[in-house]
Amino acid sequence: MFIGIAILLAIIGSVETTPRPDIKNFISVLSKELEFRVDDCKTGFVGRVVDYRNPDDPSEFVRVYYRQVAIVSVRACEKSTTESSKHNADLSNLNYHLKQESETLGRIQQATDAFVYVRWQVVHDQRMGQDIKIGSTHVWLLDPSGVWVYRIQSAGTKNILESAPLTEPSKVNPKKLIIVGIKFTLENTTHIVRIDQDDILSQVKEVANDKK
Repeated sequence: MFIGIAILLAIIGSVETTPRPDIKNFISVLSKELEFRVDDCKTGFVGRVVDYRNPDDPSEFVRVYYRQVAIVSVRACEKSTTESSKHNADLSNLNYHLKQESETLGRIQQATDAFVYVRWQVVHDQRMGQDIKIGSTHVWLLDPSGVWVYRIQSAGTKNILESAPLTEPSKVNPKKLIIVGIKFTLENTTHIVRIDQDDILSQVKEVANDKK
């Protein structure tokens, strides 16, 4: 009985205390927005994904998912038109919103929180002329209680970290489902990054007022 409890506590302790990669001196090699399309005109931005490379061991990579204060960008809808003036107006509108979007993201991303770490190693294949992932993949996911859950994915197996769109009924049309976020799952642990539908509605109203 006591032996069983001791083993269980040891397992729990190993899950919670397995250290995440220290990327302080790593080099960023790829960075992209963590975003999703709400519809043809609206995009939700909920974070950023950055790939890092270890300068002391170029075969080691770490991908980090960061969450931020979610924002909704309303861009000009991409619709075909034969009218040159209409096309130029749409392009000007799109460029304006892209500039605002970039400035807003720049401010918000000064304060982001990591919620996923994925670590892997590669070997350079001389014949193919490219890097190939080798060995196990190590994954850390932050659970809702603030504990880091750690799992190892064996080489050649299905990805254990999954992501999927998060949908819910629209406040405007409850019969319609809309995408409001992204759900990340590691076995039985889930972490959600999302926007609030009220933010979508307020952003649409703000853009409409700008056009008046």
